[in-house]
Amino acid sequence: MGIGRRIAQIFRSRRNDSDDVEALADRLDETYRSQLSHLQKVRRGVADVATSRKRVEVQLARLAQESATLDSEAQAAVARGDDDAARASLTRKVALEQAAADLGERHGALQAEEQKLISTADDLERRIEDFRRRKDTLSARHSAAAARAEITGADRGIASSMSDVNQAMESAERHTRELEAKADAVDELVGDGIISAPGESADEAERRRFDAELEGKGDGPQQISQ
Repeated sequence: MGIGRRIAQIFRSRRNDSDDVEALADRLDETYRSQLSHLQKVRRGVADVATSRKRVEVQLARLAQESATLDSEAQAAVARGDDDAARASLTRKVALEQAAADLGERHGALQAEEQKLISTADDLERRIEDFRRRKDTLSARHSAAAARAEITGADRGIASSMSDVNQAMESAERHTRELEAKADAVDELVGDGIISAPGESADEAERRRFDAELEGKGDGPQQISQ
């Protein structure tokens, strides 16, 4: 099996795991978006409560101003000796003060609710930020681990393939040496005239062998005379 096919098998074997991790990453991203949406709703709630509180504060300021005006009118009526006008002004002032007291309670409740929502929003924001850091860290760690695993797997696949290739090369080298030895033997036999050379007849091979033997015998005495 080729190196490319082995590497492809390694990648395919990790494809299912990769799909599972991608699905988990999608769920984490969806959870993060949902948390952000919830935080926005809480922040809008804080804004709504703050708006109501400010409206109550405006009403309280108006009641305080009207109460002060009625008090001045009552004092002026007393100075004029108009007791009926004075009592009417004071009666209206008492009603305004009661209304102001009710609004004051409402204002206090709104303030408490606003602070509660602010605290909830701040706590939620901290938890969301912590979740985001964990999510990003997990994503980065997985990417690094996946890359390392793929490289390691590829190295193993390549090493295994190279082992097969090396074995095949060694076998080819042995076969080549055998063929070379056989070719050398054939060349030697052809040279000695024992077998025919390509395109040579048996008679020609026999004459060549005979000539080679004569030449060999002729070399003998020359070597002795030397």
